Amino acid sequence: MTKNNNSNFTLPPTNNGKSQIVFQPPWYYGVTYIGAHIKFTKESAEKVIPRFLSTDGEGWVYIAEFISTSEDNWDYMYQDPDLVQYMEGAIGLKVNFEGKNYLYFPFMWVDKDWALVRGWLDGYPKKIAKIAMTKLHHLLPKYNKPERGLKMGGYAVRGGGVMFRMQVELEERTESLPLKNFGPFLNIRRFPSRGEGEVDLYEIVSRVRDETKYGEIWKGKANVELGGYVNDEVNLLEIERTIGGYHYTLYFKVTTTQLISKKIEEAISLNLK
Repeated sequence: MTKNNNSNFTLPPTNNGKSQIVFQPPWYYGVTYIGAHIKFTKESAEKVIPRFLSTDGEGWVYIAEFISTSEDNWDYMYQDPDLVQYMEGAIGLKVNFEGKNYLYFPFMWVDKDWALVRGWLDGYPKKIAKIAMTKLHHLLPKYNKPERGLKMGGYAVRGGGVMFRMQVELEERTESLPLKNFGPFLNIRRFPSRGEGEVDLYEIVSRVRDETKYGEIWKGKANVELGGYVNDEVNLLEIERTIGGYHYTLYFKVTTTQLISKKIEEAISLNLK
């Protein structure tokens, strides 16, 4: 990885770098999730991935609340909390690329511009949306902690359409998530050229987590309703069955991505099936 100067990791570049929208990694994340393990029909799932990937339709849908900062701006935690907090919703698929399984997200939404730009840097297809989920508070008479029978829910809305809604009902604690069988992340970093002599970037990368620590993991039942609209083809997906619902907390640290494949547009078509 090429070492970037602190002041020019992202735009806009200034002498001291304090205006850049994303500061250089390492990045730290504390996250609260509700998720659902889904089986989409194979035929519908293939419609939302590039031709060079394949899938059997096994998927993962989540909504999450993030607290996240870089090493350079921990002071934002008190100086400007809005710049270290965001919401995210996503639809992922277990895919196969060159004989190996990966977790690929054809759809992902966030509610902050800096979270979108940081995602694009690592190849996540983030768009801006309104995202909400159930939150707990330890002093409330109800909804004060994860427990059997607790119902949680959330949704993502973009433009004129609901991308998806989901609800989970917790039943018991568990030690792991089905995501452990999906494989590492697979992301597509795409920055097209528009003029002679420019670099046309098309990289397939995997985001690497340096550190990972789970809090409590709860599992139970889930219900997911898919939507979509004119610029989000979520409506192409068809749910075959919902396998289970989850609520959990997670800390992780990210510094690098790992190059899986470097392709040019002539070698791999961007067209979907």
